[in-house]
Amino acid sequence: MSINQAYEETALISSFQQGNSKALHQIYELYLRPLCFFTEQLIADTMAAEDIVSECFIHAFQKKENFPTLGQLKAFLFTAAKNAALNYLKAQKRHEDIHHSIERGADRFAIDAEKAYIKTEVMQVIFGEIEKLPPQCRQVVRLSVIEGKKAQEIAAELNMAYQTVLNQKAKGMGLLRTALLKNELLSLSGLAFALLLQHR
Repeated sequence: MSINQAYEETALISSFQQGNSKALHQIYELYLRPLCFFTEQLIADTMAAEDIVSECFIHAFQKKENFPTLGQLKAFLFTAAKNAALNYLKAQKRHEDIHHSIERGADRFAIDAEKAYIKTEVMQVIFGEIEKLPPQCRQVVRLSVIEGKKAQEIAAELNMAYQTVLNQKAKGMGLLRTALLKNELLSLSGLAFALLLQHR
């Protein structure tokens, strides 16, 4: 982390603790998508995941003085989302192991949550790298990797020749692959997952 980045994070969390509305909005924008992605993986329900995440933000805002660093706030949000997701599954009785054996089910859920967290971190890196691609590449790769659309669908949506889509996707994937291989934040398993996503 650079000195400037550390300073920016310190200023942001300080403003957040003071209840500054711009800081609250920035924190919300920073963690909303990854938290929804993380929670939805655990409960497989988009609307319920969004509700859970909204509640997590409310709890965090209510306890804003308790977070001296951005890292602690992030850890609180993901832990709160994980616990709320577990409670949701118990209430819905969707997870058979939890219904029959709380202890065994909770252990499995913890493993699932850890995998979901790693996947979320990787997706954040991928989103960031996609935004750095040239405009046409970025559009094609975003629709392909994030939305899982086929080349034919992308060509129709962007009013682009099919071959152009294939060319831009190949170019974008090459740039993305190079960027991911150079990224020091990704673990070996995270990198493997990131590269695997490109073959969707």
